[in-house]
Amino acid sequence: MINENKDLFYIKFFLGFIASVIFVMILKELKAIFIPLCMSLLLYFLFNGVVKKLLFLKFPKAIVLIFLLIFIFIIFYFFGLLIFTGITSFINKFPVYSDHITGLLKGLSAQLRIPLSDVNDYLNNFDWTKSVNAITSFVSTAFGSFATFLGNLVLVIIFLIFMLSGRNVLTGRVYRAFDNKKADKMIFIVNSIENQVQHYLLMKTFISLLTAIISGLIIWVGGVDFVIFSGLLIFILNFIPNFGSIVATSFPIIIGLIKYGFSVRMLIVAGALVLTQMIMGNALEPKIMGERLNLSPIVILISLIFWGWIWGIIGMILAVPFTSALKIIFANIKPLKPISDLISAE
Repeated sequence: MINENKDLFYIKFFLGFIASVIFVMILKELKAIFIPLCMSLLLYFLFNGVVKKLLFLKFPKAIVLIFLLIFIFIIFYFFGLLIFTGITSFINKFPVYSDHITGLLKGLSAQLRIPLSDVNDYLNNFDWTKSVNAITSFVSTAFGSFATFLGNLVLVIIFLIFMLSGRNVLTGRVYRAFDNKKADKMIFIVNSIENQVQHYLLMKTFISLLTAIISGLIIWVGGVDFVIFSGLLIFILNFIPNFGSIVATSFPIIIGLIKYGFSVRMLIVAGALVLTQMIMGNALEPKIMGERLNLSPIVILISLIFWGWIWGIIGMILAVPFTSALKIIFANIKPLKPISDLISAE
């Protein structure tokens, strides 16, 4: 009997492992569909409360949905337009920085007492065209084209229409499909996920926007190029815990160092940008966000790596909301509750 139970356990474990691998590969291969679907789900969590309040105030549902969807499309359209304009500007201006980079590296090699003749030979023979092409290829792979962005935006809007208009219908179907106790539990789980993710997105958006505005002003006053693009990059990457703020802050600092070198101006700009990130990330954000997510830092790190491997930058942005939603689901399913306790910060 004991051996049979053990064999059954191993069979369940291996079947679960195989199913998980297949599910992950499906997510990776069909990311063109799943990414817009998940983005629309986050927007649903973000704006569903607004829709409920407007409907409670007796606004027509069709008018509310139309104006909300137009608002979301306009915001994301101009946001994407600014991002891709900034990327194009950066790619076009990068060759101008080649002389600055060469001079900066020569000066650095002289200070470090590296044999200058070897450095000069290497820099003189260095093909900057290949570097520009490599950067262009990397940026294109990471962000795609503006046409692809618009196609995904339209897909997100379509998914969002069905989600916002079909919430009440879905709730009724849940109560018809299950008994009241199970239906109440399922609705409770969905509402808990919605409230927690909504709180996270609202607070994170506010903090990221404030950080981007302050950082943009610092970059503008410091005379560093690509002010708008740097601000947008800081806003987007701040949604990626830990690594995002480091990468976003590094971009304007590196651009400034290439243009001005290791000057007092750049020391002040770099110090102000790092200080802004530290104050926002380590002081203001924990105070505003509180401990509602209750996720272990190592779990957040693993989820960033996992979702980044599956869906790239978008996956890293979605990692924390996804992990938070999974924790709520695990906490309300008895066999999976130990997993919820393991990934908890408490």
